[in-house]
Amino acid sequence: MMVFARRVRRLARALMTDVWQCLVAVGAAQLAGETARSGARPVDVPPPGHPERLRPDLPLTALERALLRDMGRVG
Repeated sequence: MMVFARRVRRLARALMTDVWQCLVAVGAAQLAGETARSGARPVDVPPPGHPERLRPDLPLTALERALLRDMGRVG
C-alpha cells in the first residue's frame, strides 16, 4: 500500500510540475505580447492586414471617447 501511495504522489507531483510549466509558458507569451504593444499609442493605425480598420472620417462615439480618456490615464 505504501508503494502505491508513493507512486501516486510522484505522479501527482510530476503532473503538477508540467501544469505549472505550461502556465508559466502561457504567461510569458501573454507578457511578451503586452510588452511589444507598450510603445503603441491608442490612436495608432493597426498594422497592415489587421482585421480592424480606423475610420478617420467618422467621429468617436461617447463610449469610445470615455474609453480613450480612461486609457490615457492608465498609459
